[in-house]
Amino acid sequence: MVWLVSFSTLAVGQPWQQPSYIQDAFYRIALKSEYVEGEHGVRKWRESVRYTVSHVVSDSELHDKLVRYHLDHLQSLTGINFIPASHPKAANLTIVFTNHQRFLDDARQYFKTNDVTPLRKAVCAANFAVDKNGWIRRAAVVIPVDLARSKGKLVACVVEELTQIMGLPNDDDNVFPSIFNDRTPEQLLTGLDGLLLRLLYLPDIQAGQNWRQVEPIIAPVIESWARDGTIAQAHRAVRTGELYRLLGW
Repeated sequence: MVWLVSFSTLAVGQPWQQPSYIQDAFYRIALKSEYVEGEHGVRKWRESVRYTVSHVVSDSELHDKLVRYHLDHLQSLTGINFIPASHPKAANLTIVFTNHQRFLDDARQYFKTNDVTPLRKAVCAANFAVDKNGWIRRAAVVIPVDLARSKGKLVACVVEELTQIMGLPNDDDNVFPSIFNDRTPEQLLTGLDGLLLRLLYLPDIQAGQNWRQVEPIIAPVIESWARDGTIAQAHRAVRTGELYRLLGW
């Protein structure tokens, strides 16, 4: 089980646009975890995600819209389908909009653990569980809306936590600009984030692969993106999601 907690215009030639930087960022975010040391194998979804949204607080229409917009964006970047579950028990992704008072209790329930120590200073959180091969089999996101709003992070919580349960579970201050960097003000996916998602869901990248297996797969892809302009246009291309328009970007 993996814990996930959240606490501009870019010009061509910035550091993050170098192939070596993107390759290192993928290693840091996809093959590391925030609360477990060492390298891990790749973790990703193999089949459609069946999701359900639980509302403990008001503004359900807004929260549903934020979720739907971002899931649509993730689907366009990864090819993974997101389908509303026919019943909560049929879901393999549960998204809970709660309040600060219930946050830890809801986390215990939906994360299926009694140890919520990592969440005591968190603004919102998620986790996922994988099978023995590294395929993600279930995930949950819990957002205490009142706390997230007080920090100006409601949208950021939706975006970061739903993106991390795709199999990008680490935060790293060395990766910039990115929603996976807690020291930056990013609320929505950056060009770098979009590239990391696309790399993770390359057909040749399989759950459980280690870095020695992954590196020779992604290196030539990143180099080809450098040549054909994909990296140069990444920040503009990622802004196709509805959340960008909603926020007036």
